[in-house]
Amino acid sequence: MNVSKISHSNVLKLGWGTFATIVALAIAVPSFAQSAISLGRNFRPDPANLTGKGGGNISIASIAGIADNCRGFANVEPNHKITLTETFPLLDLLVYTSNINDDPTMLIKGPNGIVICADDESGGRNPQANRRMPKGEYLVWVGSKNINQAFSYTLSLSEILQK
Repeated sequence: MNVSKISHSNVLKLGWGTFATIVALAIAVPSFAQSAISLGRNFRPDPANLTGKGGGNISIASIAGIADNCRGFANVEPNHKITLTETFPLLDLLVYTSNINDDPTMLIKGPNGIVICADDESGGRNPQANRRMPKGEYLVWVGSKNINQAFSYTLSLSEILQK
């Protein structure tokens, strides 16, 4: 079709009101997680590394619904969504930062009511959780001990214990 022969009836016309509504909807829809990953057994590379921005102003204990070792503050939305396509006899999750002044914490919520809170398990500063993980969807929040302290981090996922 020759472009010069397109009639005006074939062109969709949107007014400023429609445009403003589309922009408002795009802004109003919250992002669910900073990143998502799907893993099966024997994934490569091992470890798989996800990066993100941690911290926030919501108590991790309130997000978890329990207080057991659930320290720190995060955003209400999870940082990561991890889908395990099969059960892992061991999955090790380790959060680390390059800044010694950052003090990260971690919350993991999974299938069948799994709630794991972690703080200072690795090297006295980094949260780490390692255990059998049934297949399913896991949401991970990375928080900071101090309210509203934002920082960059790496979440390392491995089928072997990390140090």
